[in-house]
Amino acid sequence: MSAEQIQYNQSLLASISSQNPDVNAAAAQVHQYTEMCKAGQISPAEYAQLLRDIQSQINIQAAMAELDAMETLNTAINGLITIASLIA
Repeated sequence: MSAEQIQYNQSLLASISSQNPDVNAAAAQVHQYTEMCKAGQISPAEYAQLLRDIQSQINIQAAMAELDAMETLNTAINGLITIASLIA
C-alpha cells in the first residue's frame, strides 16, 4: 500500500463529521480495519472484504438524510479497497 494513498483516504475518513451515529460508527470501523491491516493483523484480502461489508451497509442506508457524509465514506472505502486489491 502506498503510504500517500492510505493517508489521503484516511484524511477523508477523518473529515467525516455527522450527527448520524451510524455514519460515525462506520467511519471509525473503517479506520480501525485500516490500522489492523497496516499492522499486519488482518490480510489485505480480509481487509477488502470487511470494507466491502461496510460498503454494503452504507448502500442499504443510502436513503438517509446524511447522504453527503455517506458519499465521503464510500469514496474513502473505494480508495482503500482499490489499494488493498493491488497488493492482494
